[in-house]
Amino acid sequence: MAYIPSRIKRHDNNPGKVSVNLTSMMDMFTIILVFLLKSYSTEGSLIQPSDFLTLPTSTIEQSPEVALDLVISKEWVMVNHDPVEKVSSILAQESLIVKSLQEKLAVYSREAKRMEETFGTKFSGKVTIQGDKDISYRLLVKVMATCGKSDYPNMRLVVYKKSE
Repeated sequence: MAYIPSRIKRHDNNPGKVSVNLTSMMDMFTIILVFLLKSYSTEGSLIQPSDFLTLPTSTIEQSPEVALDLVISKEWVMVNHDPVEKVSSILAQESLIVKSLQEKLAVYSREAKRMEETFGTKFSGKVTIQGDKDISYRLLVKVMATCGKSDYPNMRLVVYKKSE
């Protein structure tokens, strides 16, 4: 029988050449991906505290909910970061209801009710109030009374959770 060199398998004995097993690598990346997806927190921060105030701390256990954002800083009352009225003029008023805030909240409630009719998203009447820790009680009562009269009876005060 004749010797045929082309049929002989030649092994590459070059130690500098490295091959990677892609099946094992894909298994490893899949396990890492599943681990990261399981450990990823979907809760996150729903409320971005305003730059114009310092929130009080509390031992609250409930998570925040998405709602209309009302900010009471030391100088302004704002709805969704739009200034509505100065705090000094609200405190100077005798009335418990702040008219300019009531008008602004009415615009948002009309829009939310229109969205409810059009898209079926339920209007909850929720508002989150971010108040500076140094605002007066009288100012907070006026703002909360105005919210209650303006189709926003579900009020939540935003605070920092006290570390234990």
